[in-house]
Amino acid sequence: MASFDDEAPDPLGPARPLLVAANRLAARAAGTGDFAGSYALLACAVRLTRRVRGLSEVADFRLERATDEAENESAPEAQNEALRDAIEALLGDAESPDEALPTDPLAAAQTLIGRAIAIGAPAYNTGDHQGCFDVYSCTARIVLATVAQLPEPASAQLRDALAKCRELSDSDAQAWAMRHAFDAIGELGGAGGDITPRQVLALISMAISIGAPAFNAGDHRGCYEVYACTARLLVNSPAAPNNVKTTLRTALTDASTVLNVTRQAWIMREALDGLLGAEAEERGP
Repeated sequence: MASFDDEAPDPLGPARPLLVAANRLAARAAGTGDFAGSYALLACAVRLTRRVRGLSEVADFRLERATDEAENESAPEAQNEALRDAIEALLGDAESPDEALPTDPLAAAQTLIGRAIAIGAPAYNTGDHQGCFDVYSCTARIVLATVAQLPEPASAQLRDALAKCRELSDSDAQAWAMRHAFDAIGELGGAGGDITPRQVLALISMAISIGAPAFNAGDHRGCYEVYACTARLLVNSPAAPNNVKTTLRTALTDASTVLNVTRQAWIMREALDGLLGAEAEERGP
């Protein structure tokens, strides 16, 4: 597998955490035989990645070419392979295909769901409602198929949400049906382990890399929604550090009291920038 010189600039830039999460979820989906779901998840992640500021032209070209190759295939397994090969070549040898999940079944499910939300929520806020639903529904199937001894309340939430989505024709409604189920599972108990400063940095950096170009292109509402979505994700996570939750909860409250969306975006951006500095200092050089 191709790898990149450690001293060379990362061709993926701030989009690396997004593709790492997507590749790990997709590998689990493919392992269950859900090649169509794996491909749809990766396709959403690739579309989102190509919107991230800081992605190199080389990486963008490779992802565009892989997308074209995948679309020209007829079998889901071949489509999935075309995207995964391109993504893994860009990730290089440093990224393992997967990492160990918590041993507690509920915590394992919450970890997988957290990865899905980190991809699906920003995709939704860029207007890719179908992609968001694809990520969420695929992840729900992954959890049901691979997490042994999942508590019945959690598995029932996923089964019911998937069944409801089969009766819906609108991708927006489908995405929200899955998200409501995910949020309900998040409230069942604490997730395993804390979110590390490095993970906080990755989530915030990815939000800025998507939101800032949107703001500069005049889409202040879209920028604010990306920032606010990331903030809510961290605020609602049982594993997020308390100082991060407090800062973002305050910013969300402050933003809700002003009517100007440009100011709302700046309120969130200032909070995110403050956390970037604080978390980087805590992590050390």
